[in-house]
Amino acid sequence: MGDRDDEVRPQQVLRRFQSGLTGAGLNVLVAGFITIDRIELNLRQITSIGGPPCYAGLVCARFGFDVTPLTKVGPDFPDEQIVWLARNGLQLRAIDRSSTKKTTRFKLVNKGAERSLYLVERCEDLSLEQVPDKQFNASLISPLAHEVSTPLFEEVRKRSDFCFLDPQGFVRMFDASGRVVIDSWNDEKILGNVDALKMDLEEAHALTGTSDGKAALVKLSKKVRKAVVTRGSEPALVLDGNKITQVEVPKVKVLDSTGAGDIFAGSLISCFLRSRDFLWSCCFGIAASSMSLTSIALGKIELPHSVDQQARKLYSSATTVETV
Repeated sequence: MGDRDDEVRPQQVLRRFQSGLTGAGLNVLVAGFITIDRIELNLRQITSIGGPPCYAGLVCARFGFDVTPLTKVGPDFPDEQIVWLARNGLQLRAIDRSSTKKTTRFKLVNKGAERSLYLVERCEDLSLEQVPDKQFNASLISPLAHEVSTPLFEEVRKRSDFCFLDPQGFVRMFDASGRVVIDSWNDEKILGNVDALKMDLEEAHALTGTSDGKAALVKLSKKVRKAVVTRGSEPALVLDGNKITQVEVPKVKVLDSTGAGDIFAGSLISCFLRSRDFLWSCCFGIAASSMSLTSIALGKIELPHSVDQQARKLYSSATTVETV
Protein backbone atom coordinates (compact mmCIF):
# COMPACT_ATOMS: atom_id res chain seq x y z
CA MET A 1 0.00 0.00 0.00
CA GLY A 2 1.69 3.17 -1.11
CA ASP A 3 1.48 6.64 0.39
CA ARG A 4 -0.87 9.15 -1.24
CA ASP A 5 0.12 12.78 -1.55
CA ASP A 6 -3.18 14.15 -0.24
CA GLU A 7 -3.01 12.28 3.07
CA VAL A 8 -1.22 13.16 6.28
CA ARG A 9 1.37 10.46 6.87
CA PRO A 10 3.29 9.39 9.99
CA GLN A 11 6.22 11.83 9.95
CA GLN A 12 3.87 14.73 9.27
CA VAL A 13 1.56 13.65 12.08
CA LEU A 14 4.36 13.28 14.62
CA ARG A 15 6.05 16.52 13.52
CA ARG A 16 2.81 18.40 14.06
CA PHE A 17 2.26 16.47 17.28
CA GLN A 18 5.60 17.67 18.58
CA SER A 19 4.82 21.27 17.59
CA GLY A 20 1.32 21.07 19.10
CA LEU A 21 -0.33 22.05 15.81
CA THR A 22 -1.86 18.79 14.62
CA GLY A 23 -5.35 19.39 15.94
CA ALA A 24 -5.39 23.16 15.68
CA GLY A 25 -9.00 24.33 15.36
CA LEU A 26 -10.46 20.86 15.89
CA ASN A 27 -12.31 19.62 18.96
CA VAL A 28 -13.04 16.25 20.53
CA LEU A 29 -15.48 15.15 23.26
CA VAL A 30 -14.61 12.10 25.39
CA ALA A 31 -17.50 10.58 27.36
CA GLY A 32 -16.88 8.19 30.25
CA PHE A 33 -15.86 8.09 33.88
CA ILE A 34 -12.59 9.55 35.08
CA THR A 35 -11.44 7.03 37.68
CA ILE A 36 -9.05 6.46 40.52
CA ASP A 37 -7.35 3.15 39.80
CA ARG A 38 -5.43 0.84 42.06
CA ILE A 39 -3.13 -1.08 39.77
CA GLU A 40 -1.62 -4.25 41.26
CA LEU A 41 1.30 -5.33 39.10
CA ASN A 42 3.41 -8.42 39.67
CA LEU A 43 6.07 -6.56 41.67
CA ARG A 44 4.44 -3.31 42.76
CA GLN A 45 1.18 -1.48 43.41
CA ILE A 46 0.32 2.06 42.34
CA THR A 47 -2.69 4.38 42.51
CA SER A 48 -3.37 6.65 39.55
CA ILE A 49 -6.20 8.59 37.99
CA GLY A 50 -7.44 7.03 34.78
CA GLY A 51 -10.44 6.37 32.57
CA PRO A 52 -11.00 7.24 28.88
CA PRO A 53 -11.04 11.05 29.37
CA CYS A 54 -7.56 10.78 30.90
CA TYR A 55 -5.87 8.32 28.57
CA ALA A 56 -7.64 9.06 25.27
CA GLY A 57 -8.40 12.69 26.08
CA LEU A 58 -4.85 13.57 27.11
CA VAL A 59 -3.47 11.93 23.95
CA CYS A 60 -5.83 14.05 21.83
CA ALA A 61 -4.80 17.14 23.79
CA ARG A 62 -1.15 16.37 23.10
CA PHE A 63 -2.01 16.32 19.42
CA GLY A 64 -3.30 19.86 19.82
CA PHE A 65 -7.03 19.16 19.90
CA ASP A 66 -9.45 21.07 22.12
CA VAL A 67 -10.75 18.25 24.36
CA THR A 68 -13.98 18.30 26.37
CA PRO A 69 -14.32 15.55 29.00
CA LEU A 70 -17.91 14.47 29.61
CA THR A 71 -17.51 12.76 32.97
CA LYS A 72 -18.34 12.66 36.67
CA VAL A 73 -16.01 12.72 39.66
CA GLY A 74 -16.88 12.85 43.35
CA PRO A 75 -15.98 15.19 46.21
CA ASP A 76 -13.07 12.86 47.00
CA PHE A 77 -11.33 13.61 43.68
CA PRO A 78 -8.08 15.41 44.57
CA ASP A 79 -7.96 19.14 43.76
CA GLU A 80 -4.32 18.81 42.69
CA GLN A 81 -5.39 16.31 40.03
CA ILE A 82 -8.02 18.74 38.73
CA VAL A 83 -5.27 21.36 38.41
CA TRP A 84 -2.93 18.87 36.72
CA LEU A 85 -5.60 17.84 34.22
CA ALA A 86 -6.37 21.48 33.40
CA ARG A 87 -2.69 22.19 32.77
CA ASN A 88 -2.61 19.23 30.41
CA GLY A 89 -5.70 20.10 28.39
CA LEU A 90 -8.66 18.64 30.33
CA GLN A 91 -10.84 21.22 32.04
CA LEU A 92 -13.35 19.81 34.54
CA ARG A 93 -16.39 21.96 35.29
CA ALA A 94 -18.45 22.34 38.45
CA ILE A 95 -21.26 20.34 36.80
CA ASP A 96 -18.84 17.42 36.36
CA ARG A 97 -18.50 16.96 40.13
CA SER A 98 -21.04 14.90 42.05
CA SER A 99 -22.00 16.13 45.52
CA THR A 100 -23.37 12.76 46.60
CA LYS A 101 -21.29 9.97 45.01
CA LYS A 102 -17.58 9.25 45.30
CA THR A 103 -15.31 9.03 42.26
CA THR A 104 -15.47 5.76 40.34
CA ARG A 105 -12.69 3.44 41.47
CA PHE A 106 -11.37 0.24 39.93
CA LYS A 107 -8.90 -2.33 41.18
CA LEU A 108 -6.81 -3.97 38.47
CA VAL A 109 -5.06 -7.17 39.50
CA ASN A 110 -2.31 -8.57 37.29
CA LYS A 111 -1.08 -12.11 38.01
CA GLY A 112 1.28 -13.21 35.29
CA ALA A 113 -0.62 -13.00 32.02
CA GLU A 114 -4.01 -12.98 33.80
CA ARG A 115 -5.72 -9.64 34.46
CA SER A 116 -8.82 -9.15 36.61
CA LEU A 117 -10.82 -5.93 36.95
CA TYR A 118 -12.97 -5.00 39.95
CA LEU A 119 -15.38 -2.10 40.39
CA VAL A 120 -14.82 -0.69 43.88
CA GLU A 121 -16.80 2.57 43.73
CA ARG A 122 -19.18 4.05 41.16
CA CYS A 123 -20.03 7.71 40.68
CA GLU A 124 -23.40 8.94 39.41
CA ASP A 125 -24.44 8.68 35.76
CA LEU A 126 -23.45 11.32 33.24
CA SER A 127 -26.35 13.71 32.60
CA LEU A 128 -27.83 15.47 29.58
CA GLU A 129 -27.23 18.80 31.32
CA GLN A 130 -23.48 18.19 31.07
CA VAL A 131 -23.43 18.05 27.26
CA PRO A 132 -22.08 21.38 25.94
CA ASP A 133 -24.22 23.31 23.47
CA LYS A 134 -21.71 23.08 20.60
CA GLN A 135 -20.67 20.89 17.70
CA PHE A 136 -17.71 18.51 17.90
CA ASN A 137 -15.46 17.27 15.11
CA ALA A 138 -15.34 13.90 16.87
CA SER A 139 -16.62 12.19 19.98
CA LEU A 140 -15.40 9.09 21.76
CA ILE A 141 -18.17 7.31 23.65
CA SER A 142 -16.38 5.02 26.09
CA PRO A 143 -18.40 4.17 29.22
CA LEU A 144 -16.86 2.03 31.96
CA ALA A 145 -19.89 1.04 34.01
CA HIS A 146 -23.12 1.91 32.18
CA GLU A 147 -22.78 5.63 32.93
CA VAL A 148 -23.85 6.64 29.40
CA SER A 149 -27.61 6.35 28.79
CA THR A 150 -29.16 5.97 25.34
CA PRO A 151 -30.64 9.53 25.45
CA LEU A 152 -27.20 10.90 26.41
CA PHE A 153 -25.61 8.99 23.54
CA GLU A 154 -28.20 10.38 21.13
CA GLU A 155 -27.50 13.94 22.26
CA VAL A 156 -23.74 13.51 21.84
CA ARG A 157 -24.26 11.78 18.48
CA LYS A 158 -26.33 14.73 17.28
CA ARG A 159 -23.47 17.08 18.12
CA SER A 160 -20.67 14.97 16.62
CA ASP A 161 -19.43 14.90 13.03
CA PHE A 162 -17.63 11.61 13.71
CA CYS A 163 -18.77 9.32 16.54
CA PHE A 164 -16.43 6.55 17.72
CA LEU A 165 -17.66 3.90 20.15
CA ASP A 166 -15.77 1.72 22.61
CA PRO A 167 -18.60 -0.46 24.02
CA GLN A 168 -16.63 -1.75 27.02
CA GLY A 169 -18.94 -0.22 29.65
CA PHE A 170 -22.10 -1.41 27.89
CA VAL A 171 -21.10 -5.09 27.91
CA ARG A 172 -19.85 -5.23 31.50
CA MET A 173 -21.69 -6.75 34.42
CA PHE A 174 -20.35 -6.92 37.97
CA ASP A 175 -20.57 -9.89 40.33
CA ALA A 176 -20.97 -9.67 44.12
CA SER A 177 -17.25 -8.93 44.56
CA GLY A 178 -17.33 -6.21 41.91
CA ARG A 179 -15.40 -8.33 39.43
CA VAL A 180 -16.10 -7.49 35.80
CA VAL A 181 -17.80 -10.15 33.68
CA ILE A 182 -18.88 -9.70 30.07
CA ASP A 183 -22.51 -10.02 29.01
CA SER A 184 -24.28 -9.75 25.65
CA TRP A 185 -25.41 -6.31 24.47
CA ASN A 186 -27.05 -5.07 21.30
CA ASP A 187 -28.67 -1.64 21.53
CA GLU A 188 -29.68 -0.80 17.97
CA LYS A 189 -30.18 2.87 18.82
CA ILE A 190 -26.49 3.07 19.63
CA LEU A 191 -24.84 0.44 17.41
CA GLY A 192 -26.78 1.60 14.36
CA ASN A 193 -25.76 5.23 14.84
CA VAL A 194 -21.98 5.25 15.28
CA ASP A 195 -19.42 5.95 12.58
CA ALA A 196 -16.83 3.53 13.94
CA LEU A 197 -16.28 1.16 16.84
CA LYS A 198 -13.47 -0.72 18.55
CA MET A 199 -13.74 -4.10 20.30
CA ASP A 200 -11.62 -6.89 21.69
CA LEU A 201 -12.69 -10.50 21.09
CA GLU A 202 -14.81 -10.73 24.25
CA GLU A 203 -16.63 -7.53 23.35
CA ALA A 204 -17.09 -8.71 19.77
CA HIS A 205 -18.71 -11.88 21.09
CA ALA A 206 -20.98 -9.81 23.36
CA LEU A 207 -22.13 -7.74 20.38
CA THR A 208 -22.41 -10.44 17.73
CA GLY A 209 -22.52 -13.86 19.40
CA THR A 210 -19.30 -15.02 17.72
CA SER A 211 -15.73 -15.05 19.03
CA ASP A 212 -14.30 -15.12 15.52
CA GLY A 213 -13.09 -11.59 14.80
CA LYS A 214 -13.63 -11.73 11.06
CA ALA A 215 -17.12 -13.22 11.36
CA ALA A 216 -18.00 -10.56 13.94
CA LEU A 217 -16.97 -7.79 11.55
CA VAL A 218 -18.97 -9.35 8.71
CA LYS A 219 -22.06 -9.28 10.94
CA LEU A 220 -21.41 -5.72 12.11
CA SER A 221 -20.80 -4.50 8.55
CA LYS A 222 -24.58 -4.33 8.13
CA LYS A 223 -24.70 -1.63 10.84
CA VAL A 224 -21.36 0.20 10.73
CA ARG A 225 -18.80 0.73 7.97
CA LYS A 226 -15.71 1.23 10.11
CA ALA A 227 -14.69 -1.04 12.96
CA VAL A 228 -11.67 -2.77 14.46
CA VAL A 229 -11.29 -5.94 16.49
CA THR A 230 -8.14 -6.22 18.57
CA ARG A 231 -6.89 -9.69 19.46
CA GLY A 232 -4.15 -9.14 22.00
CA SER A 233 -0.77 -9.92 20.47
CA GLU A 234 -2.45 -11.50 17.42
CA PRO A 235 -3.09 -9.38 14.29
CA ALA A 236 -5.95 -6.89 14.55
CA LEU A 237 -8.80 -6.89 12.02
CA VAL A 238 -10.02 -3.63 10.48
CA LEU A 239 -13.32 -3.14 8.68
CA ASP A 240 -13.19 -0.13 6.36
CA GLY A 241 -16.08 0.08 3.93
CA ASN A 242 -16.39 -3.29 2.22
CA LYS A 243 -12.92 -4.60 3.11
CA ILE A 244 -11.59 -6.40 6.17
CA THR A 245 -7.84 -5.97 6.55
CA GLN A 246 -5.42 -7.75 8.84
CA VAL A 247 -2.83 -5.60 10.65
CA GLU A 248 0.10 -7.06 12.55
CA VAL A 249 0.68 -6.06 16.18
CA PRO A 250 4.21 -5.15 17.35
CA LYS A 251 5.70 -7.55 19.87
CA VAL A 252 6.58 -5.79 23.13
CA LYS A 253 7.20 -6.72 26.75
CA VAL A 254 3.97 -5.84 28.57
CA LEU A 255 4.52 -3.94 31.81
CA ASP A 256 0.98 -2.57 32.34
CA SER A 257 -2.03 -2.80 30.03
CA THR A 258 -4.18 -0.27 31.93
CA GLY A 259 -5.52 2.36 29.53
CA ALA A 260 -3.92 0.84 26.42
CA GLY A 261 -7.29 0.59 24.66
CA ASP A 262 -7.94 4.26 25.37
CA ILE A 263 -4.50 5.16 24.00
CA PHE A 264 -5.50 3.29 20.86
CA ALA A 265 -8.79 5.20 20.58
CA GLY A 266 -7.25 8.62 21.24
CA SER A 267 -4.43 8.06 18.76
CA LEU A 268 -6.81 6.71 16.12
CA ILE A 269 -9.22 9.64 16.42
CA SER A 270 -6.39 12.19 16.40
CA CYS A 271 -4.95 10.66 13.24
CA PHE A 272 -8.30 10.16 11.51
CA LEU A 273 -9.45 13.75 11.92
CA ARG A 274 -6.43 14.83 9.87
CA SER A 275 -5.97 11.96 7.41
CA ARG A 276 -9.54 10.64 6.93
CA ASP A 277 -7.88 7.27 6.26
CA PHE A 278 -9.35 4.78 8.74
CA LEU A 279 -6.95 1.92 8.02
CA TRP A 280 -3.93 4.19 8.39
CA SER A 281 -5.39 5.64 11.60
CA CYS A 282 -5.88 2.13 12.99
CA CYS A 283 -2.24 1.33 12.21
CA PHE A 284 -1.16 4.45 14.06
CA GLY A 285 -3.42 3.57 16.99
CA ILE A 286 -2.12 0.00 17.11
CA ALA A 287 1.48 1.21 17.10
CA ALA A 288 0.80 3.77 19.84
CA SER A 289 -1.18 1.34 21.99
CA SER A 290 1.35 -1.48 21.67
CA MET A 291 4.31 0.73 22.50
CA SER A 292 2.43 2.20 25.47
CA LEU A 293 2.35 -1.23 27.12
CA THR A 294 5.94 -0.71 28.27
CA SER A 295 4.81 2.23 30.45
CA ILE A 296 2.80 2.28 33.68
CA ALA A 297 -0.54 4.07 34.07
CA LEU A 298 -0.58 7.63 32.65
CA GLY A 299 3.04 7.34 31.52
CA LYS A 300 1.42 5.87 28.41
CA ILE A 301 0.31 9.27 27.11
CA GLU A 302 3.92 10.19 26.31
CA LEU A 303 4.10 8.61 22.86
CA PRO A 304 7.62 7.71 21.69
CA HIS A 305 9.10 9.22 18.52
CA SER A 306 9.24 5.77 16.95
CA VAL A 307 5.44 5.40 16.78
CA ASP A 308 5.32 6.84 13.26
CA GLN A 309 7.99 4.48 11.95
CA GLN A 310 6.27 1.47 13.49
CA ALA A 311 2.90 2.58 12.07
CA ARG A 312 4.43 2.81 8.59
CA LYS A 313 5.55 -0.79 8.82
CA LEU A 314 2.12 -1.94 9.91
CA TYR A 315 0.40 0.01 7.13
CA SER A 316 2.70 -1.26 4.40
CA SER A 317 2.29 -4.90 5.47
CA ALA A 318 -1.49 -4.81 6.03
CA THR A 319 -3.38 -7.36 3.91
CA THR A 320 -7.02 -7.63 2.87
CA VAL A 321 -8.53 -10.90 4.13
CA GLU A 322 -12.23 -10.51 3.30
CA THR A 323 -14.62 -8.47 1.16
CA VAL A 324 -18.12 -7.88 2.53
